[in-house]
Amino acid sequence: MPLSIKKTVGGDVYTPVFIGSILGMQQVLVDISTLTTDEVDADGWLKPGVAFQKDGTLVSAGSGQFVYAVNPEPQNLHMAVLPPTNGTLAADTRLYPLGMGTIGEVNRDVAEDLMGRAYNSNELAAFNAAGSMIHLTNT
Repeated sequence: MPLSIKKTVGGDVYTPVFIGSILGMQQVLVDISTLTTDEVDADGWLKPGVAFQKDGTLVSAGSGQFVYAVNPEPQNLHMAVLPPTNGTLAADTRLYPLGMGTIGEVNRDVAEDLMGRAYNSNELAAFNAAGSMIHLTNT
């Protein structure tokens, strides 16, 4: 993949969302069409702290779902349209392989700040559900 250079005047800085070591990493096929601009920044990068199920989709309403993996760092989704919109993300049918943290502790404050939104009630329940090996701090 060729390198690219983009002249900027400053912008978002992403800090680590995991506390300490990430004890497990797995490749997860992320379903781009399930993402929104809450999870993807204006430059087409997946924000750190986004929680995924094992099938690569976001946690939604329903029982039996658990957080399988959390995005540990910004990862480029190589979007065709920048800045992405919810419409262009929904129309993107790619399954994109990304390395995700599957065992560890996530700092809730940092993750929510980086995403620009709070984890919703379904996500919070999925962190605590049986099967999740990702722990979330209380604050």
